[in-house]
Amino acid sequence: MKTPIDLSKYDVASRQRDVLEYVLKNDGNETVVRESIKDARAGSTQLDIVSNRDTIRLLFISRDTELLNQTTQSLDGYLNLSDVFDEVHIIVLQPGIRTRNPVLRVAPNVWLYVASATHWWWTPYVALELIKSHLVFAGGFRSDLIVARDPFESALVASIAGRRYGRATQLHVLSDFSKRTSSKNPNSSWLRRMIVRYAVPKFLSIRTSTDQLTKKLQLSYPTIPDIATLPRFHNYFRQPGEAPLLSIKDTYRQFSFIILYVGSLDTGSLAYQIIDATRELLRNPRVGLVIIGDGNARSEFMKRAEVLGMKNQVVFEKRVNTIRRYFETADVLVIPDQSSDADEVAMQGAATGTPMIMAATPLRTDLFIDGESVFFYQENTIFDLAEKLNRLLNDNGLRRYFSEAVKLVAETRLHEDPAVYRQAYRDSVEEALLLVEETETEDS
Repeated sequence: MKTPIDLSKYDVASRQRDVLEYVLKNDGNETVVRESIKDARAGSTQLDIVSNRDTIRLLFISRDTELLNQTTQSLDGYLNLSDVFDEVHIIVLQPGIRTRNPVLRVAPNVWLYVASATHWWWTPYVALELIKSHLVFAGGFRSDLIVARDPFESALVASIAGRRYGRATQLHVLSDFSKRTSSKNPNSSWLRRMIVRYAVPKFLSIRTSTDQLTKKLQLSYPTIPDIATLPRFHNYFRQPGEAPLLSIKDTYRQFSFIILYVGSLDTGSLAYQIIDATRELLRNPRVGLVIIGDGNARSEFMKRAEVLGMKNQVVFEKRVNTIRRYFETADVLVIPDQSSDADEVAMQGAATGTPMIMAATPLRTDLFIDGESVFFYQENTIFDLAEKLNRLLNDNGLRRYFSEAVKLVAETRLHEDPAVYRQAYRDSVEEALLLVEETETEDS
């Protein structure tokens, strides 16, 4: 297995650039069977190995430097771009020392480019120069669609390139850029806010990470005709041929009611909130708290449970092989942390129908409704968490109701089949091309 190449620290050999240019310049000699995007979209929703749909060539522009590792050409952690689109070019805007040979071919149909400059506000200029040097041949522009992955520098580059080369554009908004969390937040600078005001209205198509963000942008930009939410994928526990596994209550037979926490036990973990909130509940010897995770503060959490007199009621496990069955058979899953990893735990709980109590995050409040599918508790409020744990402990019917509700969320809001998900993602992105076709038809 090849060692990943970090472009931020590695100058790519000029031969790589020569190969890229040779392939791109001679690709036009291939005979491609074409059909309209509209006809192609009317066909099968499955991603076929052989397809008669148009060859779609995309240019993604992003500030996400994680894409510089050649093993992670994924926009969402699951989606391999080379499997979804026919040809992909990714420009990463990166403040830093200028790279002499900023091009790397990371897959047969995926290329990475690094637009580096000493100051971040100069990276858009470098990106536009890279586009001119590597994606324009004989007066023609290589990509069919330009996608910006943030409403700042990436959006500025995409809007200028789209207008300059006559290409459709789409903006991906993955967080609420209207919130000024801190004056020290680089996204809150006056220059970036000015870029947002200039660039965002230039797009006819916007995709977001949550329905709440979609609704907010629809209100803020009523003249933009196409604002929608990107599809989501989860495939956490689908393992064909897996042998039956013991439930969590088979493992801990001393407990008849089990509260579960899954997460990292480092210094930033909020697992202590569960330990404090369950202090009264765990006076009942039939109630147990199972904490699955590891980290540099694990011993501190164990000591906390012992000091509070809960040593026999709180079980710590570093990892388990039966985690799916633990989710399926726990009585309550508590998620106090607000990290992206904890968001994943919440979606795992939904996939297995686990009743849940959690702190709120944009993703969770987008998927779940307080009191109807889960309980949200006030951040850092131990009393509120304890009260809602007590309600679920004493109401078996409410636990069953929550279980069915979160299963419905998983079935209706999260894609499970990778092929269907890839097709849904591709269709959502290509909607920008359809929009341009319809606009041109109306104008003519």
